[in-house]
Amino acid sequence: MKTSCIIAVTALLFLFTQCTEDENGSSTPFILLKTGLSYTNNEAYVPVGGQLKFGISAVGDGFEITNLTVKRKTDAGSVTELDKGMFIKKGGLDTILTYYKGYADQETWVFSIMNSNRDTASVSMIVFKGAGSAFGDIDFFPSITIGYQNNLTLPNFVDVNSGLAYSGSTVIGNESLIDLVSYYYLSSGSSSPTISCPSYNTAKSYYPVMNEWAVQNSTVYDYYTTDNNLISTNQFDAAQNDSLLINGYQPESVSGTCKFCFADKVIPFKTGQGKYGLIKVIHADESDTGYIEIAVKIQK
Repeated sequence: MKTSCIIAVTALLFLFTQCTEDENGSSTPFILLKTGLSYTNNEAYVPVGGQLKFGISAVGDGFEITNLTVKRKTDAGSVTELDKGMFIKKGGLDTILTYYKGYADQETWVFSIMNSNRDTASVSMIVFKGAGSAFGDIDFFPSITIGYQNNLTLPNFVDVNSGLAYSGSTVIGNESLIDLVSYYYLSSGSSSPTISCPSYNTAKSYYPVMNEWAVQNSTVYDYYTTDNNLISTNQFDAAQNDSLLINGYQPESVSGTCKFCFADKVIPFKTGQGKYGLIKVIHADESDTGYIEIAVKIQK
């Protein structure tokens, strides 16, 4: 009797599994890397600090594309440069991603997508280290002052590419330029001057107007380097090209917000357009009516 029950249950589980698979079906998502003069091609030789530009096209084979990951593999190990959730219903994914050549003799770049049926597809490329170095020029904005959410006199929105700050009235028509906002709150009871971006939901709760913006830029901040003071203010001050901006950024410990941004913190960041930068906090009030003053270095 006991054996018969086990057999019956096993049979039901088998039928359920078969029905589930038949209902969902299988899919064959597809991803490819674009080629040509505009993009980095397979087995290219690129000097340290040189730009890598990858054009990606992908389809979910009838299912929504829900995730894109990018990994850089070297003899030293694997680093996840991007792990991004998404929900692309129609037309597939068509995007350009920008990175920069590291010091390894050989890098293998792996690009993977997953669709809503949890089927995956990947494509890879090898990039070799070329001769010399190609670190680029940077822009430096020594002082940008912005108010927190309840400061009624100072601007709140920053375009880090120009170093300009915008108020609620002057930002109208310039929403697509904004990369950075700041607010103050208590994080689990601890005082936290905070830097964030328009796409981050918590930031939009402090600045509800950003919910209405057609373009809500996503800037990500390396909180691990910030929290552990891995870049000093002296290093920030000495940076004359984008070497420190690129190499100081750790992509596996990033978020759309950075907490505890007190004076003398140095915060690596990457804009939604793929530019690397550093923020040095000069002054940070600890009141939601106060302000934060920062210096910014960013790739040209």
